[in-house]
Amino acid sequence: MGTRAAIAVGLVVYVVLTTLVSFWWMKRVRKPADYLVAGRGLPYWVLTGTIIGTCIGTGVIIGGSGLAYQHGWAGCAYPIGLGLGTFIAGVLFAGMRRYKFMTLSEEIACYYPGGRVVVEFSNISLFLSQLCWLTVQIMGGAAVVGAVTGLPREMCTVLAGFAKAAISIPGGLKAVVYTDVLQTIILFIGFGCLMHSALTGTGLAAVREAVPADYFSFLGINSYGAWNVFGLILVLVLNPIADPGRRLTMYSAESEASARWSMLTSGIAVIIFSLAIGITGMYTFRLNPHLANADEALPWLVMNVLPPWLAALVVVAVVSGMSSAANGNAAAVGTFFVRHIFPLVTGRYPKQPVVVVRRALAFAFVFSTALALYTKNIVGFVVKFLPLTMSGLAVIILLGRFWRRATWQGALAALITTPIVSLIVMRVWSNATVPATVAGAVALLVVSVFTTRETRSFTEVAESMARERSAIEGDGTAAARAISHEPASIP
Repeated sequence: MGTRAAIAVGLVVYVVLTTLVSFWWMKRVRKPADYLVAGRGLPYWVLTGTIIGTCIGTGVIIGGSGLAYQHGWAGCAYPIGLGLGTFIAGVLFAGMRRYKFMTLSEEIACYYPGGRVVVEFSNISLFLSQLCWLTVQIMGGAAVVGAVTGLPREMCTVLAGFAKAAISIPGGLKAVVYTDVLQTIILFIGFGCLMHSALTGTGLAAVREAVPADYFSFLGINSYGAWNVFGLILVLVLNPIADPGRRLTMYSAESEASARWSMLTSGIAVIIFSLAIGITGMYTFRLNPHLANADEALPWLVMNVLPPWLAALVVVAVVSGMSSAANGNAAAVGTFFVRHIFPLVTGRYPKQPVVVVRRALAFAFVFSTALALYTKNIVGFVVKFLPLTMSGLAVIILLGRFWRRATWQGALAALITTPIVSLIVMRVWSNATVPATVAGAVALLVVSVFTTRETRSFTEVAESMARERSAIEGDGTAAARAISHEPASIP
């Protein structure tokens, strides 16, 4: 059996299996909370599998290995940033599980009582950010499908979007997380075999001799530049902190302990996985240093070097990682839409939340697939759009969590300042994360000093959020009781 045939068989089996899992869970959705937050009963091992899979998506696999192809160990910066951010989020925010939030915007509302404009701004920003991340996952899937089939890029993009939609939409969050566990196992087996193939015999020494010396500097800073490496790590550290998909996973845990330890374990695992990404990119450079597009490094390696069985396993592993990330983005899109966007537009909550979410997800996949058709470079896309959407959100979340003097007016100033500074700086430098984040923090601090904070406590606002959620979950009274005995302060 040839390489293309082996890959085709592997992909068909994978898509059929994961789609069946999603439809199996669809039959077991009893209430909206089952679809949206998996009944808030996910154990540690499931959480760990889904968080790792969500982290190791297109950006890490295709973008990171492409960056390693161009700049050596700098490719590790991508997964290191995501892993470090995931670890930090687990340390600082796992305690939010006790409030049974549904979305990150509910948490933000508790940090800034009275700041409805901040919450609505966050709702829209977070919703759009997840659409952008969904676009990234579709782009990566299209790149892989194109490399292994030779089909036109446009057709591959449509196929990738359709396949991810078929896996994500039917069963809701429970289907997402359990397919993610399966996909994470496949991912690690595939890359484990790839590392064995790349390093057997000559080892890492042969790779080092074949690439420019700067590639083996610390995180490739002599090749990529210290500013670029630090900026990429920072923007990706901020992402899990302000990522509604990661929060949705934590909110769906069976306990605070499960939420915290799954985030810590996942963060460490992703950081370790960064070594595989760096080696993959440099190993490809050793074999072919003349690729026109760095994002083609891994697909080229699969199609031209690996034996058919290993090529099929690696491709399925890559697609698994991308699908896990896409699943997480899709789950967040659906939850945000039904909880915030729909009532913002219509003035009411939907009578059939699950039906509305599925329709919204179908539209989201169409939109993201269309956007993917007009975007070419994955790392460039991430570096440009994340400072516009995530930097300000990360600033208001961190300062709102730990500085009790922060006001909603200061948060609004930060949300306005960061994208403006990003757009200005990007006219001069390629990476605007650091200046945008600093500017947003300064804006929040200064404006908060000169404005008055509302006196409502964190818990009072959380109880209000629980009452609002009752229109969707159908168990708002129980949710309100569950948090009414918490201390009237930010934990």
